[in-house]
Amino acid sequence: MSTAPFGDQLKREREMRGVSLEEISAATRISTRFLEALENDQWDLLPGGVFNRGFIRSVAGFLGLNEDNLVAEYDLETKHRIDAGVVPDSPMEMRRRYGPAILALVLLIAIIAGAWLGYKYFGPQLFAHLRAWRSVPAAADRSPVTAPETAHAAGLNASADSTPAPIAAVPAAPSGDPTTPLARANAPLQLKIEAGKPADLKVLSDGRTIYDGHVDAGNVMRFEARDSLEITSSDSGALLLELNGQTVAPLGLPGQPASVRLTQNDVKPPAGGAH
Repeated sequence: MSTAPFGDQLKREREMRGVSLEEISAATRISTRFLEALENDQWDLLPGGVFNRGFIRSVAGFLGLNEDNLVAEYDLETKHRIDAGVVPDSPMEMRRRYGPAILALVLLIAIIAGAWLGYKYFGPQLFAHLRAWRSVPAAADRSPVTAPETAHAAGLNASADSTPAPIAAVPAAPSGDPTTPLARANAPLQLKIEAGKPADLKVLSDGRTIYDGHVDAGNVMRFEARDSLEITSSDSGALLLELNGQTVAPLGLPGQPASVRLTQNDVKPPAGGAH
């Protein structure tokens, strides 16, 4: 490819197709200020890391360019630059973070193993004692009857000594058509979240909390909903969002908490085919 700066190449490809920044922004949901920063090689104005690559792939797809080649050009242009905030955890921090979880897992395995050994060695004896204990009262309550005439002579009903057989509980059949909740007019909302750096994340699917915790750099998570997804992050610049394959612009300014609500109206049909 040309030795011209990355931003100049991207701008030339856009102008050759007669496409404005506003058209790209409307189709990819990327802010025009980020698109201008890409074309002017102003890397400090961009979120950095996976976010920049996500923007470049979206723009390349809209313009009909090879996404992998354009990302490779970007990596070559910025190979000596370190993105702020994207720093891997040190081994000491990882041990401090995962130490309690590992200890809890070891304790859980020990409890399960102890329960299994107890059942294997003492279970048969315990069940035998229970069966013997239940059979003694049943034998004591049963009155011996030698003949039907004896029972009638004593003024007893022969059927009174017979114990009715227990009736097994049968679960009721589920009512309603189980396929009814699956019939929907719209395709489900599918959200992909990729973390560029550590942050706290909360996700609501159709008003119900399905994730509330911490994410680390490099984590990739996927969620699904019928009508709406609500995303809240302690650092709006830490997450790269894709809704049904479309890149979603950052929630707000890097380093600041923010939230966004995505619905079926935010899923746009593919655009740019005519260019």
